[in-house]
Amino acid sequence: MAAASSLDKFTEAVADAVPAVDRETTGQYGDGLGSEDEERQLELLLDHLRETDNRYEEVDREVSYPDSSEKCDLVLPNGMPVEAKLIRYWRANGDPEPTMYGHLFSPFHRNTLLTDAHRLHASAFGERSGLLGLFYTRADDDPETVEALPERYTPEDIAEKVVRDIDYWYETDANVCRVAEFGGLQHDVHGQGAVISWVVE
Repeated sequence: MAAASSLDKFTEAVADAVPAVDRETTGQYGDGLGSEDEERQLELLLDHLRETDNRYEEVDREVSYPDSSEKCDLVLPNGMPVEAKLIRYWRANGDPEPTMYGHLFSPFHRNTLLTDAHRLHASAFGERSGLLGLFYTRADDDPETVEALPERYTPEDIAEKVVRDIDYWYETDANVCRVAEFGGLQHDVHGQGAVISWVVE
């Protein structure tokens, strides 16, 4: 339970950091954090957490798997390995991102959210591991939100779909740990979202 609690607190801390980091980010494709790539977002968010809370100085990046040369995105201070993914269905110009669905839900490609879960579960890291999703969507007052979004496009629904798909493809237990929302971001397209975490056992 301690591992899940630590991931829960980390999820909340990252969500709390997003608006502050967003205000200080001048992106290549528009001001704000949302248009930055996955590696850049993780770097900026973790730098902010380390500057504001010394507990996060011990979060390690790009840690080798014990049984392979592959790297895990994060290892929390309690030793829990966490793979992170950017969940962003629109490009910075507002066009749909055609590869995003497979980037999350495909069991047939390397380094998707599903295959990350499977790799963590099969690794020698330990019995429990985590997934972290940085989810962005359009602001509520964006007209495209009403016209283009299905009603089930929420962080909670995506979180539950990940759980179901991990069980379906790998018969592995995963649970939603935390969904921590954020809003008021600068970018015209990536205006709000949530940090989602899962525990894989």
